[in-house]
Amino acid sequence: MKAADRLRHRIVAVGALLIVACIGSAGYDGWRLHQQIMMANERELGNLSKALAEQSLRSLQAVDVVLRDAASWYEAGGARLDPQAVSAALASRTVGVPQVNVLTVIDAQGMQQYRSRDTGTPLADVSDRPYFTAQRDARGVGLFISKPMLTRTEGLAGLVVSRRIDRPDGSFAGVVTAIVTLQHLEGMYSAIRLGERSSLLLTLNDGTLIVRQPGADDPKRQQSFPGLAALKERGVVAHAVDPIDGRRKLISAVDVGKRPLILAIMRDEDYALRPWYDEMLSSGIRTVLLILLVVLTIVGLLRQLRRQESGEQALRQSEERYAMAMEAANEGHAEWNFAHNTVFVSDKWRALHGVDASVPLGTPADVLRHVQLHPDDAPHARQAIEDHLAGRTHAIELEYRVRHADGNWRWIHARGRCVRDEAGAALRLFGAATDVSARKLAEADKARLETRLQQTQRLEALGTLSGGIAHDFNNILGAILGFGEMAQQQAPAGSAMRRHIDRVMQAGARARLLVRRILDFSRSGIAERVPVNMQALVEEVISMLTPTLPPGLRVDARLQSGSAAVMGDGTQLYQVVMNLCTNAVQAMGEQGVVSLRLDRVDVEQKRALLHGDIAAGSYVCLEVGDTGPGIPPEVLQRMFDPFFTTKKVGEGTGLGLSVVHGIVADLGGAIDVTTGSGRPTVVSVWLPVLQGQAMDGGPEQAPLDTVKGCPRGNGEVVMVVDDEQPLLELAEEILASLGYEPVGFGTSERALAAFEADPQRFDAVLTDEMLPGMPGSELARRLLAQRPALPVALMSGNVNVSLEQRARSAGVSVLLHKPLGLQELAECMSRLIGDGS
Repeated sequence: MKAADRLRHRIVAVGALLIVACIGSAGYDGWRLHQQIMMANERELGNLSKALAEQSLRSLQAVDVVLRDAASWYEAGGARLDPQAVSAALASRTVGVPQVNVLTVIDAQGMQQYRSRDTGTPLADVSDRPYFTAQRDARGVGLFISKPMLTRTEGLAGLVVSRRIDRPDGSFAGVVTAIVTLQHLEGMYSAIRLGERSSLLLTLNDGTLIVRQPGADDPKRQQSFPGLAALKERGVVAHAVDPIDGRRKLISAVDVGKRPLILAIMRDEDYALRPWYDEMLSSGIRTVLLILLVVLTIVGLLRQLRRQESGEQALRQSEERYAMAMEAANEGHAEWNFAHNTVFVSDKWRALHGVDASVPLGTPADVLRHVQLHPDDAPHARQAIEDHLAGRTHAIELEYRVRHADGNWRWIHARGRCVRDEAGAALRLFGAATDVSARKLAEADKARLETRLQQTQRLEALGTLSGGIAHDFNNILGAILGFGEMAQQQAPAGSAMRRHIDRVMQAGARARLLVRRILDFSRSGIAERVPVNMQALVEEVISMLTPTLPPGLRVDARLQSGSAAVMGDGTQLYQVVMNLCTNAVQAMGEQGVVSLRLDRVDVEQKRALLHGDIAAGSYVCLEVGDTGPGIPPEVLQRMFDPFFTTKKVGEGTGLGLSVVHGIVADLGGAIDVTTGSGRPTVVSVWLPVLQGQAMDGGPEQAPLDTVKGCPRGNGEVVMVVDDEQPLLELAEEILASLGYEPVGFGTSERALAAFEADPQRFDAVLTDEMLPGMPGSELARRLLAQRPALPVALMSGNVNVSLEQRARSAGVSVLLHKPLGLQELAECMSRLIGDGS
C-alpha cells in the first residue's frame, strides 16, 4: 500500500471515529431523555387511571347498595303494597344517588311492574333482554351489568344494572334494575381534566365501549376496543394503536374493582414525546453542524492527496461510473465477436438465463448448450438473429422464456445490434437482456381479471333486468291468481268451468314459481338466515335423489364436514345442492356415477376461482361431479347465465344454475368448475364456515294446512292502498268475502287524508310499498305517528333487506310477499286484528 493511501485511510478513520462519537453521544442523550419522559407519562397515567377506577367503583357500589336494598325490601313484603306505595318506595331509594336514572321492578315473566318515577312510556316486556335472562337462568349471578343499549323505559342509551329477586322458597321472583345513562357517565367524566391529547375509556371486559371522554370525531367509529383486556393484563402502561382514531397511544388500563369493567386513560404518544422531539431536533442540528465541520476538515486534507493522483483517480471514477450504470440498468450484457467466434457475457446475463458462474460460456456453442430456451420460443429467437445478421432488420427486439435450475420459466426481453464494416459484414453483435417475468404475469392476471369482470357485469345486468321484469309481472300475476282463486272457490266441483279454472291456477302457480326463481337469481328476495349443518342437508338431498335415479345411475358420496355449518337459508341451500345434482344426472343419461364430496377446508391465502374469490379462512367445499362427456368451452362461459340452457325447447327454463350462482354469491361464497371435452365435470361450491354447531339440518318444511276454512272477520274496517286498480279491487273483494269492510284508495295521499279525517275509523291497514309519490313504508310511518297501536301490513313483490329495514323502522307489523293468496291474506288479517285488539 502506498504511503498516500495509508495517510488517507488514517485521516478518514480519525474523521469517522469523531463522527461516530458525535452521533453516539447525541443518541445516548436522546435515549436517556426519552426514557425519562416516558417514565413520567407512564407514572402520571397509571396514578390517574387507578384513581378514576376507584371513583367509578364507588359510584357503582352506590348503585349496588340501592339494588340490594330494593331487592331485600321487595322480597320482605314490599310486593304486597299497592303500586303507588311501591313506586314511592323505589323513588325514595334513588334520592342521593344521581347515577340511578330509573329504578324498576320486573316480575318473573319479564314485564316491568313498578318504576321509581313516571317516564311517560308504558311498562314494557323485557323478557328478551340479556340481563333478565341471565338473572332468571342462574341464581348466583349477583350484580349484572349489561352492554350499552337503548332502554325501553325512556329510549335513552345507558347501562342496565340488575339484581335477582327471590321468593321465600328460593325460586325466581323477578329482577330489580337500575338504569345508569351514558349521558350521566359522560357528564361525570367530563369534569375531569385529563390533559391535552388525553382521553378516558370505560369499557366492558370484551372491549365494548361504554364511555369515551372526549368523544371521537366520527361517532360511527366509536364502537369497541377489543384489545383493551389484553393490555390490562400486562399490568403496566402499554403502547398500542387506538382502533377508534387510528393514532398510537400510551394506555393505562385497570379493572374497576371486581366488576366486568375496564377503565383506561390514553394519551397520544406523539404529544407525550413532544419535549423529546424538540430536544432531539436541537441536538440533531448541533450534531449535523459538528459532523459537517469534521467532514469539511477531512475533505480539505484529502484534496491535497487527490491532486497528486488526479490521473489515476479520473480513470477509477470512469470505471466506477460504468459499473454503476450497468448495475442501475438491471440488464445483462453479452457480446459475440464474429472474427474470433467468442462470446462474452456479464454476471447479470448469466443470472437472468439461469447459468451458474462456474459454467464456461466462451463460444456460441457453449451458450446453446447451457441456456435452455422454451421449445416454442427457440425458432423465433433464432430467426430474429438471422434476420438481423442478414441486414433485413434494423435491430433485434424479442421476448423468450428460459428455464432456471429450479424448473421455473422466466421471461426475458432482449435487444441487440450489430457493428458492421464498410462492406456491411457483421463484426460484433452487442445485446442487452432484462427479466420481464413480473410484467408478463401481471398481463396474464389483468387479462384474467378483465374476463371475470366482463362476466360479472353481464350477470349483474341480466339479474337487474330479470328482477325488474319479474317485479312488474308479479302485479299482473297477483290479479290473475287472486281472481282465479275466488272463481275457483265459486265454481261447482266437477264442472267443466272448475276444470278450466283449475288448469288456469296450475299454470299461474308455475308462473309464480318462475317469477320467484327469477327474483332469487337477481337476489331481490329475502330469506331468514340461520346456521345450517351442510352434511345433514346433503344427506337429505341424497335420500330424496337416490330413489328417483334410473337403474344405471348411482350416487357415490363422501361427506366429511362433520358439524360444520354455514349461515344461510336452509331452503335455498337445499335448492343449490339439488340443482347441481339434477344437472349432473341430466348430463350422464342412463349410465354413470354422481359423486358428492363434502369437506371442511382451511384456506391459508386468497384464492381466485372461476366465479368469485375466497379469502383466507375456513370453508365448506361441496364438489358435485359426474361421468358425463364434459362441458364445451363455449357452454362453460355461459352456463351460469339466466335463461341459458342446452336442453331442448320446453324442457328447461335456464334458471337452475343462475339461481345457484345468485344464492352462493349472496352468502359470500364462490364457485369453481373443472371440466373439458371428454373429461368428467366437477362443480365446487365454497361457502364460509360459521363458527359453532349447525342449528338447522335442512330446508324448512311448510306445515300441513289443517284449516278447513279461512279465518273470518267481524265487520272490521280495513284500509287498502294500491295503485294497481285490479289488485285493489281484488283485495277489496277478498276482504269483503272474509267478513271485513274494505275501504280502497289508489294513492297514499288520499289514504292519509281519509285517516287524518277520522283516525279511529280503521281497524287495520293493508298497503303496497311501490306507490306513486309516497311509498307505503312512509305512509305507515305517518299513520302510526298519529295512532301507534294501529296494525299495518306492508306488501311488495320485491321484498329485500332494504325494504325490511324500512318497514321495521316505520313500525310495520307484517311484511308480505306479493302475489297474495286468499288463505295467506285471511290468516294475516286475522292475526293483525287479533293482536291489535
